[in-house]
Amino acid sequence: MGAPNLEPDEQAALLALDALEADEQADAELRHGAFPADLSAAVAALADATELPPPAELRGRVLAEAMRRRPPGRPANPPAPCSPQEAFERTVADFAALLADLEADDWDRTAHDDHGTVKDLVAHLVGVERLSVGWLDPEHPSEEGVAVDHLTATRPAIDELHDADPATVAARWERAAWAVAEVARRGDQARPVHFHDLIGDVDTLLVMRTFELWAHGMDIALATDRPLPALDDERMAMMSGRLMAAVPLALAFRGTPVPDARVRFVLTGAAGGTYDVPLGAADVDTPFALTLVTDAVALCRVAARRLPAAALPFAADGDGALADAVLAAVDAFARD
Repeated sequence: MGAPNLEPDEQAALLALDALEADEQADAELRHGAFPADLSAAVAALADATELPPPAELRGRVLAEAMRRRPPGRPANPPAPCSPQEAFERTVADFAALLADLEADDWDRTAHDDHGTVKDLVAHLVGVERLSVGWLDPEHPSEEGVAVDHLTATRPAIDELHDADPATVAARWERAAWAVAEVARRGDQARPVHFHDLIGDVDTLLVMRTFELWAHGMDIALATDRPLPALDDERMAMMSGRLMAAVPLALAFRGTPVPDARVRFVLTGAAGGTYDVPLGAADVDTPFALTLVTDAVALCRVAARRLPAAALPFAADGDGALADAVLAAVDAFARD
């Protein structure tokens, strides 16, 4: 309601309470003059003292209408569900398109502190895909590379491809990546999969591989002055949801002591949502120790070790030390 439509005394009262919009305030001051600054505090205190509680039924009506319009904890237009298998395959296609777009001199640019050039980084991924095919074999899962760290385990592939041209390296990686997708579809999807120092199932490995390809896509984009790869909302929603489910395991993996409490994550953005995460022996009746609000994509970048936890913008209400501990642990399962 604009200030000119108010009764003069109503407009003057709102002016005194500093309750007008900027354009309304300007109009009111032209009509009534500026309210004396030294009286503003007194008037505000008087308003607080005479404030009436809202009707008892108002909260219930507002919540009912809000939940009618949108399910609680979900975006207004949530992305369609996306399986880990589909997410991995889409990311393989994206990564292949990125490699196809590289110029000859891009392959010699430094892209990673441990792996070196873009070419060596892609050769590292050839090794990762080969290991993944063995780990996912439903008939005879491989133990190769399980007890070896992520970098050392792929050294044979890097050495093998040292003298190969970029087109050959790209083709070897893409062929190996699609082999991972094919073997992942076979057998019992809930079967245990042992990879490096972790044990999960087929979906767990595919989620981690999606994170890894996305992370290395960012590495290559930064090295070659290209825009950072942006995964679609369906993949980001799947990845952030999986990340939320893994928070208690990440804290345990890091040996981080936690209280028996619940943490509420409010992840913003199109891929976001609200997640209630129990820690320790907490259950659905355990009080919340912390509510943490941050962007879903940015938190996934922290989990991929492509954004330091200290650089993540977030808001926290509750146990600040717990917030720091949780954010420090979300990258526990990242492997470079």
